[in-house]
Amino acid sequence: MVIPASKEENKMLKKRYAVFSHSGKLHEVKGFELKRRGELKLIKIFQEEVFSKFLDGKTLQECYDSCGEVADRWYDILETQGEYVDDSELIQYIGEDRFLSKNLSEYNEQKGTMITCARRLADFLGPEILKDKGLNVKFIVSRKPIEAPVAERAIPTAIFETDESVMKKFIRRWLKDPGL
Repeated sequence: MVIPASKEENKMLKKRYAVFSHSGKLHEVKGFELKRRGELKLIKIFQEEVFSKFLDGKTLQECYDSCGEVADRWYDILETQGEYVDDSELIQYIGEDRFLSKNLSEYNEQKGTMITCARRLADFLGPEILKDKGLNVKFIVSRKPIEAPVAERAIPTAIFETDESVMKKFIRRWLKDPGL
């Protein structure tokens, strides 16, 4: 079992641990982003990869080195802004998935990334996708428009799978940047 350390001496972190089986496989995880909904896939994959390295080596330094290799690879991806990663893979890493359990009309005037994303999906795919309950939305959060709240910066990832002219039209509209 691996329990992360607290920043304060003599204080344990509750409800956060990783348990490995005798064969060295990750058996159970509690409290980490790996198990939580609403976390970026990039964080989940990083934790899954680094946890699998916890038992590498015969010394603590060998374990640190093995975990450090994983961290270095992911740090390089972040530093280069995914320059050497396939676009579809990068979108999957930085995207979020949410599930609208109600019909969009039942959310009334509520604001949120999943609601914005659902409206935008209907904008370019047609309103018929909103007729039923239970819509799964996948999106990324753009940094533009810069002054807009996060909820208004959700871009459905499905837009990147459409015709380029359609994609550009909607991206320009949503980002409020005709120069893109």
